[in-house]
Amino acid sequence: MRKYRTARISSASLLLAAGALGATGLPAAADTAPSGAEQTRTAAGKSQAAKGFCTSPSVWEIFLDTGKWRHHKGRSTILMTGARFDEEAKGWAEDIATGDRVEVQRSYMTFEMKRKHWYPSKETIEAGGGYRSCGKKASWSDANLRDSMVTPTVQLQIPGTGRSYAVRSCVFPVEGGKKGCTKWYVDHK
Repeated sequence: MRKYRTARISSASLLLAAGALGATGLPAAADTAPSGAEQTRTAAGKSQAAKGFCTSPSVWEIFLDTGKWRHHKGRSTILMTGARFDEEAKGWAEDIATGDRVEVQRSYMTFEMKRKHWYPSKETIEAGGGYRSCGKKASWSDANLRDSMVTPTVQLQIPGTGRSYAVRSCVFPVEGGKKGCTKWYVDHK
């Protein structure tokens, strides 16, 4: 009888330990599959490695939406920025289909932060060297169970400089055609 209780307690302990690891923000097994997060695109469409560009969100960061949804071909996307440390940004999409691609795009050029956030033009971004992208393709479970997905994060601000990159969120429908993107966004002080 004593051996049975020991085995029962240890298996319960393992379940609790596994649950605690999942709650810390470590990637789930499904998140480790190749998702295209290691690819980026420039304005010219060239592909390059993105080591150090696409990151996992900080465990302690709280993300809030920027308030500007973009609805495109039945999908919705919004840009989310960090509220606590204010150094990261990510894209969020809803009403997605399997195979849709969601990206957060960040300019190469940095901009001076003002008292309020602001929206540079596409021409300003292109004149500053374009942008890089970090994204993910929607899996069956993203599209059919969660009906939403989030991209890896990119750096938003350069700490201590008063400068911010311009960022936006885009959705690329699986059936092709134009992409749907939010406006370019520069953070505030």
